[in-house]
Amino acid sequence: MKRIYYLIVFAIALISCEKPISEFQSENFIKFFGSGYESKGNDVIELVDGGYVITGYDKQSTLDNQIFVAKVDKNGNLAWRKTSFGKSDIKEEGKVVKEVSDGFLIAGTSARSGITHSLILKISLDGDSLWYKEFSDADYNITVNDIVTADNNIYVAGYSDASKIGSTDYYISKLDNLGETVWEKSFSIGKNSSFRKIFIREGNLLAVGKDGIENRISIVSISQSTGIPSEAVYLDEQNEKAADASLVDNQLYVLSAEGTSSTKLSKLDSNYEWVWDYKSSSPIIAKAFTYQVDGSLMVCGETIVEGNSLLHFIKINPDGTLYKDEGYFKTFGGNVERIIETRDNGLIMVGSTTPTYGMNIQLIKTDKDYFMLKK
Repeated sequence: MKRIYYLIVFAIALISCEKPISEFQSENFIKFFGSGYESKGNDVIELVDGGYVITGYDKQSTLDNQIFVAKVDKNGNLAWRKTSFGKSDIKEEGKVVKEVSDGFLIAGTSARSGITHSLILKISLDGDSLWYKEFSDADYNITVNDIVTADNNIYVAGYSDASKIGSTDYYISKLDNLGETVWEKSFSIGKNSSFRKIFIREGNLLAVGKDGIENRISIVSISQSTGIPSEAVYLDEQNEKAADASLVDNQLYVLSAEGTSSTKLSKLDSNYEWVWDYKSSSPIIAKAFTYQVDGSLMVCGETIVEGNSLLHFIKINPDGTLYKDEGYFKTFGGNVERIIETRDNGLIMVGSTTPTYGMNIQLIKTDKDYFMLKK
C-alpha cells in the first residue's frame, strides 16, 4: 500500500507542477533565428492564440538579404518561417508587420542597382505569399518606415529623395487592399525631412518624424482621402530625431535621440502641448519603447562598447519620473528594434545579436515581473 500511495502522491505532484512550468516557459524565453551569417529582426506582433509573428531579414552566405517572416508559438518555438518572397538578386528587408483579417502585411524595402524601393507583401495565416507589390520610381529612392490600415486601405509613411538627390522628403501614400496605389505624396520642409511613425487619429492620418530645417520632431496631420497636410506642429528642441512614437487615448508619446548618445521620452496632450519630458543622464541611444497597461513606459536603448552594441532598459512612471534606470536591469548583447507589451502584461522584443559569433535575430520575452531583465 505504501508503494501505491507514493506513486499517487508523485503523480499528483507532477500534475500540480505542469501548469506553472508551462506558464513560466511561455512568459520567459530567449530565442534565436536566422542563418547565423547575418540576420536582423525589425518588428514583432502578438497573436490572439498567444503566438507571435516577427519580420526582418536573413542573409545566406554572400547572397543578398531576403525578407524573413516567422511565426512562433507562445513558448517561442518556431511554427513556420518564410524567406525569398521577391527576387533572389535583390536586397530585401521586412521592416513592419501588421495583422489583417486573412493574414499579415509585411512592409519593407527592396534595393537593386543603387535604387531603394518600398514594398508591401501580403501573406496568408500560414505564411504563403498572396501578393507582392513594389511602389517606386526608376530615378529616386523611396523608403518605408511604418504602415497603418483603415477601411481596407493601407497607408505608408517614410521618406523619398524625389525633389533632390542627397536630401530627403516626407513620403506618404495610400494603397488599396490589393496593394495598388490610390495616391502618393512627397513634400519637404527643408533639406532632410522624413516620417518615422503613422497613426489614425480622428479620421485623419497623424505622421511623426523630423523636419529638415532645424531637425526638430514634426507632427503632421494629413487627409486620408487626399494626402494633403492640414496641420503641422514642431517640438522646440533642435537636432533631434524620432526613434519611436505611440498614440494612446489621444496622448502622443515620442521617443527621440540627439545625435548618437541620448534618450528623451516626451508626452504630449491631445493638442500636442507638452506634458512632460524624461531625459536619461546616461549616454544611451534611444531605440524603442512601449506603453504598459498601468500607464508606465519601458524604454530600450543601446550603448556601443568596443564596436558592439549593448541593450539597456529604463522604466518611466506615468508622470514622467524615473521608476528604474539601466542599473536595475540586465544588459544584453545586441540591439532591439521593437518592444511591445503582451496580453499577460509582460514584454516581448525583437532585434539582433552581436556579430561576434554570427548575427542572428534575437527574440526576448519576459513576464510582468521582468524575470528575464532584472539583475
